[in-house]
Amino acid sequence: MQLQSLPRIVSIGAGLLSYVQLVVTAAAVALPLQPEVGQSSPYALVTRGGGGGSSIEGGYYNLCHYYPTIGKIENQLRMEGQCASNQTGPLQNTAVFLNPCYTNIDGGLFPVTDGKGDFTKSCGECHIPIDAKVPPKWMRCVCERFAGDKEGKETEVDLDQHIHVFEDKLGCPGAEGFVLT
Repeated sequence: MQLQSLPRIVSIGAGLLSYVQLVVTAAAVALPLQPEVGQSSPYALVTRGGGGGSSIEGGYYNLCHYYPTIGKIENQLRMEGQCASNQTGPLQNTAVFLNPCYTNIDGGLFPVTDGKGDFTKSCGECHIPIDAKVPPKWMRCVCERFAGDKEGKETEVDLDQHIHVFEDKLGCPGAEGFVLT
């Protein structure tokens, strides 16, 4: 009996493989087009920065003393920390406004590289959770999935993937931070 069911199993396996190929192909088609050489995409492909030195791709987490905090200042979401461009350099009180760094797409936060994020118009309740299961580099927000969405969707983003320390200041591509005095 097992031999008779072998063709059916092979047929099901081939069908599953075709389905997986279809899903992967559909996902690849749904991705935004790559920019021309020399142009940046407003939707960055996130790469982890080195963490051991100055980085413009992300990687602030190992370059800031204590944990950076986020809070609203003059209706803007701002991240603050004591950071240096390398692990042995002097610490600088620095901040960056996060709104230009991310955008909300269907209730998810995505990094942008052109400084035109504006996610706080459709996201609220943003905070860095103090949770033993989550490193304090994640930001959680409740974001609208579509215009007028009353419930919203809880979403989170790893700030360390996009926020960097460059010349002793927090920043992101398209929105450099500043020194706090």
